[in-house]
Amino acid sequence: MSLKIKHLNSDASFLLSFEPIPTSFPPTPGQSSTPFTILLDPWVSGPSKIWHSKFSTSKHRIPACISSLTELPEPDLVIISQSKTDHCHRETLTQLPPSGGKTVILAEPAAAKIIRGWKHFDAEKVVTLPKWEEPRGRKTSTVHRVPVPALSPEGSRGEVTIAYMAQKADLTGLHSAVGITYRPPTSQDMFPLTPPASPHSGQSFATTHRPDRALSVIFSPHGCSYKTLSPYVASHLITEAALPLTALLHCFDRITNSWYLGGNICSGFPGGLAIAQNLCAQTWISAHDGDKESTGFAVTNLVVEKYDREKVESIVSPRNEKFPNRRTGTEAVVLQPGEEKHLIQSMMDLDADTSTPRTSQETA
Repeated sequence: MSLKIKHLNSDASFLLSFEPIPTSFPPTPGQSSTPFTILLDPWVSGPSKIWHSKFSTSKHRIPACISSLTELPEPDLVIISQSKTDHCHRETLTQLPPSGGKTVILAEPAAAKIIRGWKHFDAEKVVTLPKWEEPRGRKTSTVHRVPVPALSPEGSRGEVTIAYMAQKADLTGLHSAVGITYRPPTSQDMFPLTPPASPHSGQSFATTHRPDRALSVIFSPHGCSYKTLSPYVASHLITEAALPLTALLHCFDRITNSWYLGGNICSGFPGGLAIAQNLCAQTWISAHDGDKESTGFAVTNLVVEKYDREKVESIVSPRNEKFPNRRTGTEAVVLQPGEEKHLIQSMMDLDADTSTPRTSQETA
């Protein structure tokens, strides 16, 4: 399996491309290798304003690597993690076709309401992501499931899951996370089939169809507490065989404001450290840390505590005393607009003793 993460701007806009690795070379005739793509919080053109320009206006100092979403292949999903305008950006999102095509917008509740209020998209193009709840008793899972077609008529389908987790007692609405897993389709049935789960049943595709591992991503641009994620980890990521975490997209820098303007804006490295360590994240990619030109009343008292890549990596991936050139733990990555991180994981490449995937990593 492979995951390519492309940073589109200097903020929190990413393009995720998931793709199975062909089981034979050359690929079997008729086998499709079209990636499953997810666009996160796109903001590529125009300023971001909150309420009024005199209250808060932000602009990119470094332009995004594209000027319009029309320059990208049509994504399968667009995920909007929060309702603030630098995540739910009207000028950018309305570059998407209002109807037709395959793209579906999955948005957290407040953002979904805002997007529908634009009256730009057909009703079926916008889907609300409910807050994560543990499936207990007769409660069904709040995970959104999307089937991925098999690579050939003899193959098994894959599945993408998306879950939205909001931190409790967060008056700002900033500290949330989106969990994503990807289980690849195959070109042939390698395992006995049981009746597949319905995409909307809440039943795990992993436990009813195939036992192989899944790739996993946590997207939390402003950060959230590990406590917010732990129920999802215990009842979903473990069930999906999606640990260790493939990629954590989380801020490095800690940003605070006056209490009456939100207080904790970005939890940064101090908040993300617990997530990276508890989930044994293979890669931690900086999100929301780019240089922006911000003006207005809301930003006059901002305090930014910077954490560069070397500082983060020295803690999450310390050097080996016997082999100083070797590191163990989480790789820290900062991507400029247009840069990519390519993660490759073989389903068969498992450590015999620990069953932990060994992942090769390349930066374009």
